[in-house]
Amino acid sequence: MGAAHGIGPILTLALPWKGRESFANQSPTMKVYQAVANAFVKEGATTIFGLMGDGNMSWAAVMSSMPGVRMIDVRDEGAGLSMAEGWARATGRVGVCNVTHGPGITRMTTSLVAASKARVPIVVYTSRTHFNNEWQNQSLNQERLVSATGAGYIEVLSPAFAEDAVRQAFHQARTQRRPVVLAYPMNVQEMNIDSDGDDYQPSSTLFSGQQRIRPAEEQLAQAIKIIAASKKPVVVVGEGAVRSGAIEASGRLAERIGALTATSLIAKGSLSGEFHAGISGMFSTRAVMGLFEEADCVIAVGASLNPHTIEGGLLYPKARIVHINSEPVVVMGNDRVADCYVQGDALVTVQAIDAELSQHIVFKENFRTPAIKKILLNANRDPAEYDIEPGTVDPREASRVIDECLPADVGVAIGVGHSFAFPVMIMQKPRALHAFVNGFGSIGQTLPTAIGMAVAQGAGKPFALIEGDGGAMQNIQELDTASRLGLKLLFIILNDEGLGAEYHKLKASGFDAKLAGVRSPDFGAVARGFGCRGRVARTLDELSAGIAEFLSGDGPMVLDVRISRNVVNITYRRMFYGEDA
Repeated sequence: MGAAHGIGPILTLALPWKGRESFANQSPTMKVYQAVANAFVKEGATTIFGLMGDGNMSWAAVMSSMPGVRMIDVRDEGAGLSMAEGWARATGRVGVCNVTHGPGITRMTTSLVAASKARVPIVVYTSRTHFNNEWQNQSLNQERLVSATGAGYIEVLSPAFAEDAVRQAFHQARTQRRPVVLAYPMNVQEMNIDSDGDDYQPSSTLFSGQQRIRPAEEQLAQAIKIIAASKKPVVVVGEGAVRSGAIEASGRLAERIGALTATSLIAKGSLSGEFHAGISGMFSTRAVMGLFEEADCVIAVGASLNPHTIEGGLLYPKARIVHINSEPVVVMGNDRVADCYVQGDALVTVQAIDAELSQHIVFKENFRTPAIKKILLNANRDPAEYDIEPGTVDPREASRVIDECLPADVGVAIGVGHSFAFPVMIMQKPRALHAFVNGFGSIGQTLPTAIGMAVAQGAGKPFALIEGDGGAMQNIQELDTASRLGLKLLFIILNDEGLGAEYHKLKASGFDAKLAGVRSPDFGAVARGFGCRGRVARTLDELSAGIAEFLSGDGPMVLDVRISRNVVNITYRRMFYGEDA
């Protein structure tokens, strides 16, 4: 019943359709797991992350024999799903994961929720205990469990549905932008199916790509009227603008109307420049918030304007909101609909607005003055002073060093917790690939997600991730996966030897903050035990030297950066100490 790693002996299994002669008037047959493997390949599955067990090993054995398919063996089912999520984020394609039934499903529930909330398309191949044999100790109501995570669930009880279910799963994952778990009971997998695999039609035949919705003339005219009358506009771009390819067009529009630019957290790094104000919302500095409070118009391009992006509706008190989104309607984080809601593709709509305004407006100064430029120049600086304990560094300064030392072409994934706000607010360098692993607010998801992204990029291309020490411990076993794959992956651990979020919340509430202190191992030594490079950095010079060592070498590396526990990030000071930080 236990899961096993590797596929060596299984590859010797006979593949029944290989070399079999055709007989007149007889339909070709194969096992269900063989037909399903063939369908996955035709769906474009090339990289599969998973952990082998009784329920998926036959399918995995066939998949591993398929030309162009790479099977990546992981150490935990949840980590495997997160790797598929990272791979999907980096490639824009449907990620694929495979796990066994029962405990294989339960171990990946957190990752299912995280991927569902992040709206990442993934198909998970799995099994189920034999139909009507609920006495088996790995029996589980998988549909109820998976549905509770927000993921889709398709169970195949008949060979006749086996191939159609694959097409349905990939179609749902792509169009609904969420994981879909595809389950074949073990006895169904072993049944014969009348198919030779050649006639399988992939889901791409049902999905010709995202169509660009053109905005209605009335809403477009209303938006143009509001924008043309504005004196202090702000253009906020979100994930929808990134997916649509509307970033450059949004920047041109902002320049024409003299607007500040800002992003949602997910779109961080997509815009830059002298009049870029950073992230809109809870990660804005006080100086930037002051400018947003003066805004008379916000043009939101592919951004949901959730409570974090508009600070629950407090951030833009004087502004009329022009909201551009492909959905029929989006209720903002203040439980209201925008003053002007324009349903349309981000790129098409922004181009139409800019083209119309260009007939009347050459360029407006508005928010783009020397005084505003001066405010923004050092707007991300936190003036608060703290005593830094010996043998540690200020996490704000560490974040600046990381940003300076990592070239712009090195992608970065950032996790959650107290420490993640430092790199989020302080790192300013535009990067082609940014990932924020915070959809479910769960620590420990960042390492496997980053491994998936690094696999998508290729072993020789560097990628970095930043996580706290509490999160680092939760999937530390996947350093073995990174080592076996030879990924050029830099794992930066901002280590305050404790649960940083809980430490500061306990302290703010008058409780004993030491309850959240947890002695940390030497993560550099742990990394070396897994076959990676590793070192501890207790000074900024050691941090920069560590990054240089990573960039000049090969394979994965862990950099255990000891940070001061005394420094409180700006968002926590606002939320728990009532400071106007």
